[in-house]
Amino acid sequence: MKKFSGKFALVVTLLLPLIACSQGSAPGTPAAAAEDDSPEGQAFQYRVGLMHAVAWKVGKLRAMAMGEIPVDDMAAVKGARDVSALAGMMAEGFIPNSAVKGSAALPEIWTNFPDFESKAADLGKAAAALADAAQANGFEASKGMVQAVGQSCGGCHRPYRKREE
Repeated sequence: MKKFSGKFALVVTLLLPLIACSQGSAPGTPAAAAEDDSPEGQAFQYRVGLMHAVAWKVGKLRAMAMGEIPVDDMAAVKGARDVSALAGMMAEGFIPNSAVKGSAALPEIWTNFPDFESKAADLGKAAAALADAAQANGFEASKGMVQAVGQSCGGCHRPYRKREE
């Protein structure tokens, strides 16, 4: 088996225990895919971990922007920088033939991979711009940019992710 990058090991070490806890009880979760030890199954696990981390971080940013939780400038900057870093790791989790059981990935990811990579990069750029603006002017002044981060998520999900039925 091939060795995976240090990023993969970090994500697996930090996120898979959380994912494993949440998959056992949630209906419709890909528990069978989590046990897949193949490179394709591991790629799936990797990207699921990344997606959960991005959702967590963007959710916190959104909650601050909506006034649901108190604004914390340092946490906002860190959260946005984290999303930017995670976005930069996204495409490597979509190796060929990794649309394993439980995956919502559409075949168009691999037939139009440059566009897919570009959309992942757009997420990274939007998050980095938010982090830079929040660091320079405070989160309160830049919270409108959270919407662009969310839209960049949708910019990839709409064409490349199966819709839940």
